[in-house]
Amino acid sequence: MSKRKIRNTVIMGIGLVILIIIGVIYSLLYNEGRWIYETDLSEYVFITKDIPMLIIGGLVALYVIYLVINIFQASIQKKQADKRYSRKISPLLGFAGFFGFAGFIGIWTYTESRIIFPFIFFVFFGFFGFFFEGKMSNTLEDELYLENKKRAELKAYKTGFLLLFITIWLVGMGMFSRYVEWCAIFMLIAISLIYALVLFLSSYLLYRYEKGE
Repeated sequence: MSKRKIRNTVIMGIGLVILIIIGVIYSLLYNEGRWIYETDLSEYVFITKDIPMLIIGGLVALYVIYLVINIFQASIQKKQADKRYSRKISPLLGFAGFFGFAGFIGIWTYTESRIIFPFIFFVFFGFFGFFFEGKMSNTLEDELYLENKKRAELKAYKTGFLLLFITIWLVGMGMFSRYVEWCAIFMLIAISLIYALVLFLSSYLLYRYEKGE
C-alpha cells in the first residue's frame, strides 16, 4: 500500500471517529440514546432523528469493507522482480504475536464503556508468522521458492476468504440480529482473526513447503 493511500486511509478513519463521537453526543442529547444503547430490532420503529446515526453506521460499514479490501490487496502485492533474497528478520520478531492477547481488553472496555475497538488487536496474532519467516531469512528466491510462496499465499487467501464468507453468511442469516452491538463485535473479532490467520498461514505454509515438513 502506497504512503499516499495509507495517509488517506488514516485521514478517513480519523474523520469517521469524529463523526461517531458527534453522532453519540447527538443521540444522547437529542434522541434519547437510540442506537447507542441496546436496540431490539423486533420492536424498532424508525423516526427521522435516527437518520444521522444510520448514516454514520453505514459509513462505518463501508469503511470496514474498504479496509478489508485494501489489506488483502496490500498482502497479495508481488515483491520487486529484481529481489533475489528474502528479507532479513529475526525469528524473535514472532513474539510480537503475543500482542494479539491485547484484544481481550475489548471485553473489559465493552463491559465498562461500550467501547469495542480494542478487539482489533487480535490482528497481532498474525505476527506469530514472523517466526517462520525469520527461520527462512535471507533465502535465495529461486523458481522453486517463488512457486512455493505463491502456493502458500493462495492457500492462505482461500482459507481467509472462506472464513470471511462464512462470517458474512452467519450475519446475513440473522446472527445477533436483535443486538446491533453484538453483531458489530462479532464482525470486528472475526475479521481481525481472519486477517491474522492469513498472515500466519502465508509464512507457516511457505516454511513447511520449503523444508518439506
